[in-house]
Amino acid sequence: MEPIGHEGLGRLLELGENLHTPHIVFSHEDLTEATDLESGGSIKIGKSFDLPPKPLGLDSDKEPFLHLSENIAVLDNASSLRPQKIVEIASKFREEAGYSRLVYAPAVEPSDMPILAYLGVDIFDDLNVELRSSTGWLLEDGSWIKSSSKVDTFSANREELNRWVSKIRNSISNGTLREFVERTSLHNPRVSQILHHSTQLLVEKGAKNHYPIRANNLSLKHPSVIDFQERLSRFTPPVENMVLLILPCSARKPYFKSSSHKRFFNAIREVDNYLSLHIISVTSPLGLVPRELEFCYPAAHYDIAVTGVWSPTEVEMLRKQLSKIEPEKHYSKAIVHAGSSSEIMTTLLKERGLETIDTKVEKPSSFEGLEVLQTVAKMSLNGTEPVTSKERAKGEAIGLANFQYSNPSFLTDSEISGRMPYKLRCGDLASISPVVGGFGLTLNGGKAYASNDGGIVKAENFKLVGDLFAVGVNGYTGDWQIGEQVAIEQNGEVTAVGIARMNPEEMVSMKRGIAVEVRHHA
Repeated sequence: MEPIGHEGLGRLLELGENLHTPHIVFSHEDLTEATDLESGGSIKIGKSFDLPPKPLGLDSDKEPFLHLSENIAVLDNASSLRPQKIVEIASKFREEAGYSRLVYAPAVEPSDMPILAYLGVDIFDDLNVELRSSTGWLLEDGSWIKSSSKVDTFSANREELNRWVSKIRNSISNGTLREFVERTSLHNPRVSQILHHSTQLLVEKGAKNHYPIRANNLSLKHPSVIDFQERLSRFTPPVENMVLLILPCSARKPYFKSSSHKRFFNAIREVDNYLSLHIISVTSPLGLVPRELEFCYPAAHYDIAVTGVWSPTEVEMLRKQLSKIEPEKHYSKAIVHAGSSSEIMTTLLKERGLETIDTKVEKPSSFEGLEVLQTVAKMSLNGTEPVTSKERAKGEAIGLANFQYSNPSFLTDSEISGRMPYKLRCGDLASISPVVGGFGLTLNGGKAYASNDGGIVKAENFKLVGDLFAVGVNGYTGDWQIGEQVAIEQNGEVTAVGIARMNPEEMVSMKRGIAVEVRHHA
């Protein structure tokens, strides 16, 4: 087995020639029934594997939830379990099955397959489809319709099931499985409930790959969005008592590259002491994005239709985001120059007791709008303490490092140089990287990270010239999620740093596949 892709808790595995997970097995050719109570039968996935025997009086409400054979872990009754129970069990999948077993969920509804694959199920079958076929139902895009024509429902449904599972597989490969699951949840209350209850599990254990998010209302609960918002409470402004400037987002990401934000910057840099202005952009589904975090995922990787109308749910989301930033504690006053969201943001900031000026400009980046912004900025900055470039850079580095790392002192105690967005550096330890989405560690940074309780992959002692494959991993310390930075240690010395492409236990368990995408090595 070779892991070649991850999304959420799901994985795309290469099992052999033209065999990948999520995989569908067909009962008439791939499943063999048990001959006695001590046998569970077998399942054919390229070659035959024994299934675990099914105990009498099965109780799926108690751990262990999975029934194990040497190669297969079976999750029974997945389509009848309560949504909360499905999520609870999914949190235990790899703890119980490990990474070298395939998790098999027999007899599930096709509509459940995308969300179950998202939560880590590798293998499905056609038992439910065969039953429906016998009563004249046709499968179409994961749902059932009553057949009105004389067609071979068995053959048609097998072909459709193959297409359906292929869509799930391709979605993992393309990084669009979450999007696929959201679509299936729109008219399926059960899938919607499972998706809702799985949010925190996916935040804590899901892969952090930088796939673009084509956002909608459901994206307010996207695990990457929730993770961004939770981390925002660790962010600090560059300098205390600055003037907060709220700007609208832009279609182009990161925002500072857009033509509108370039016009904003050109207008405010003509103002004395403009370094005392701190820019935060307002957007859905993320809420608030400080300028220092515009490279961070998913701030630079989402797209959403702009209507100018904010729902009550989105307004409440903005209110919660302000409670994390606590602007009344860090800023002397605020300027709101955010177009359609200006009235909302002004109200919310005043709720928190911060003196706030609304420019009341409908088109913020227009010539007239920029003139108003410049005038209000001059007035607001009059009499404020000057901020030097060095102070600003130090504060920017601290804010970004706090957001990225739970213990960032190994970076922020170094000599800070440059400025946002591209040239900010922490000595010879890290610099801004669009690929990483924030501070990308150098080799020396990897060494400092490792000595600061960062994740360490222990590799065999060989000359590392490219990426580290799982076959070369013999241990690890610390914990991480797929997509996070890790140090590689060989013979007691950190020799490389890169981005994890497997979970810690997965690296040790698997013998094939890229474990770490190496960015710097000795």
